[in-house]
Amino acid sequence: MKITHILCHYSEIGLKGKNRSFFENTLKNNLQTAVDLQVPKAITKIEKLRGRFLITLAESEINTLSHIYSILENQFGIAYIAPAFKISSDLDTMKQTAVKLIKQSKSASFRITARRSDKRLPFSSQMINETVGEAVVNELKKTVNLKNPDVNCYIDMLQEGTFIYTQRIYGPGGLPVGVSGKVGILLSGGIDSPVAAYYMMKRGVTPIYIHFHSVPHVSPASIEKVRETVQLLTKYHPRSKLYLIEFAPVQDEIFDKANHKLLVLHYRRCMILIAERIMKKERARALVTGEVLGQVASQTIENMTVVEEASQYPILRPLIGFDKQEIITIARKIGTYEISLQP
Repeated sequence: MKITHILCHYSEIGLKGKNRSFFENTLKNNLQTAVDLQVPKAITKIEKLRGRFLITLAESEINTLSHIYSILENQFGIAYIAPAFKISSDLDTMKQTAVKLIKQSKSASFRITARRSDKRLPFSSQMINETVGEAVVNELKKTVNLKNPDVNCYIDMLQEGTFIYTQRIYGPGGLPVGVSGKVGILLSGGIDSPVAAYYMMKRGVTPIYIHFHSVPHVSPASIEKVRETVQLLTKYHPRSKLYLIEFAPVQDEIFDKANHKLLVLHYRRCMILIAERIMKKERARALVTGEVLGQVASQTIENMTVVEEASQYPILRPLIGFDKQEIITIARKIGTYEISLQP
């Protein structure tokens, strides 16, 4: 059997009211763009259904399918995706397909989970569960386990057809990138700021990355390190933009004229003033940093207040209450940790 469709379920978007279609359309466009950029012509169409999207696949090899799954599971707004087979909506076909899928899984116990999205469709969910489950028991001698089965066979009856699958690949949840406007993100090259970017994208913002480098005071490798980080983060938003700002002349000027006890505060206030020019150009609405309260001496409430006074924009700090180990755990999860450790 060959995968023909992918069901993409969302969660938080389902709580939206009159503006729900805006969130759905943004997510749909994000899914199409992300796949088209890496696997052109893999998707025939994406249909918006109740509480989910139905992706119809073109003829694809298994390696291509794995690539498509990895792209979709990183799209914010997705609760989970389910590679599915579209089958006839009669009980005999449901029984035969379920038996074949469960047999392939080589599992000891199973469960049938049928859902009927429209009560006008034939067969109740309970009837499908009982009838298909009985066929599996008779043919494969498998054990029914409703609470913790080795394999769960899902049968979704929709107006658009009946779909059967045994695999759910969970996504990051949140809101689709683009629904919350643009923000400037100060990307330092350390562990914290890429994680801050991840959490802001999860709330639907479009990131504009801004990196201040100190070449020639430091190696040009610092720039490549940030480029590599942004490239990795494109799996969550493929069309990313990075501004690289030469900051060494500013640092030299401040170092010569300012109180050395306050150097870091002066540096940060100047970074914000420069970042604001970029934000005006990009029509960004806020500035994001990876600051954590009390993590280093400059990140006290008093010092954050002094720095923020230089800004005309709100400064968002999504990691403000995290401890270092929590941030490291997320950095490992999203793949930026090893890059951040580079000199």
